[in-house]
Amino acid sequence: MTISRDLLDAFIDGKLSPDEASSVAAKLADDPELAAYVEHQKALKAALAAPAMVRLRHWKGLMESSSPAWIPAAAMAAGIVLGVLLAGSFGIGTDFRGQSGSLVVQGELAQALTTRLSGQDTSGDDTQIGASFWSKNGAFCRSFGVRGNVESAMVGIACRERGAWRIVITASVAPEEITFPLVPAALPATVRSVMENLIVGQTLDREAERQARSQGWRVR
Repeated sequence: MTISRDLLDAFIDGKLSPDEASSVAAKLADDPELAAYVEHQKALKAALAAPAMVRLRHWKGLMESSSPAWIPAAAMAAGIVLGVLLAGSFGIGTDFRGQSGSLVVQGELAQALTTRLSGQDTSGDDTQIGASFWSKNGAFCRSFGVRGNVESAMVGIACRERGAWRIVITASVAPEEITFPLVPAALPATVRSVMENLIVGQTLDREAERQARSQGWRVR
């Protein structure tokens, strides 16, 4: 069965007949990347239908109009929308603030991104820092995971720009999906895809990270 864009959109919107929906669901079960796309689109629709719709659409518009060419615009816009929603939904709102059309990390997450090395043992901590890498525009980027409560968690990528960690993409996950260590293969397909678009070379080893940290994670 070939899934057209129109058929997939109808499935996401819940407009298919039971038989058609079952056929699409069976196809998604064999295609993890397509299933991740559907999940992401459903989350976006839910976000835009929430009471905070005006604020979310404001962020989306800002990111679509100002996103750098080196980051896929749709992915960044989606990540910001979900980031705002997640920040307010499971108690990490104080870790984010808006600045110049982007979402900037602050608080405990910013501290972790600035001070911790990848794979550093933080047993019992709700924040995990994953892989570190240089992006195509010379910025230093890191993946991360944050547990919010017993039901909700998020993973994402933040890049160091103009003295701050700026969110590139986020995705909602179950708390148990934030593993230790938080390796790239454990990231959701949407986040992993953005990382593959950004990364230059390989992820940094421990010594390269120490050097970058000692230099304040400045861009090249």
